[in-house]
Amino acid sequence: MSITGLLQQSKRPESKIYGVVAGVVTNNKDPDKMGRVKVKIPRISTEEESNWARIVTFMAGKERGAFFLPEIDDEVLVAFEFGDINMPYVIGSLWNGIDKSPEDNSNGKNNIRVIKSRSGHIIRLDDTENNEKIEIIDKTEKNIIIIDTKKNTISIKSDKDIELSAPNGKISMEAKDIQTKSSASTKIEAMDFQTKSSASTKIEALDIQAKSSTTTKIEASAKMDIKAAMIDVNASGIMNIKGSLLNLN
Repeated sequence: MSITGLLQQSKRPESKIYGVVAGVVTNNKDPDKMGRVKVKIPRISTEEESNWARIVTFMAGKERGAFFLPEIDDEVLVAFEFGDINMPYVIGSLWNGIDKSPEDNSNGKNNIRVIKSRSGHIIRLDDTENNEKIEIIDKTEKNIIIIDTKKNTISIKSDKDIELSAPNGKISMEAKDIQTKSSASTKIEAMDFQTKSSASTKIEALDIQAKSSTTTKIEASAKMDIKAAMIDVNASGIMNIKGSLLNLN
């Protein structure tokens, strides 16, 4: 028997409920895919459930809006259109003694706003004075994006890989200073690779190897210095050394 049937048996006038009542979600798999849920109302019955109840959200439209469907056993606040128990609406969700909120505002400053999913993913807005930030944290707390207002920085941290992909476009980076550091290796692969510096380019390593399958050219418009404790020059074919003046010492 449904809640409607129970109310009709209880001699309640016209089986109407005015105001709001607390309910518990029993079903959130709407066969018509309208984002509705069914609830039971403990004050009426702990077993029987309502008709499909529409969810009140802060934005809704054709294939757009804010989609936050209550979970099974979530406590919700229910209202009925013109008191008609056949037309229920879920107008909000409720915390209670068992289902605690993700933040408790124990300091009374009300600085934190949080969206936290069932598995533990978090979007946190922190309005703490002089320490404002926005955080996106996955359930492992090992993959984090932080927008820090005080430091004016954006940080992306991952326990493993970070991937940027633009198959049909380009990825641009622009900054006053760019630093790249790797504890293991750095690899760059491209069809064509160009490096240009308006001032100087410095390469420093324990060992440097340059290899080309065809031709390698090194050119300087002014002066080129090559200095080492020992230099070996080896050609399997002909070696040409040419200059307007050649000094060997």
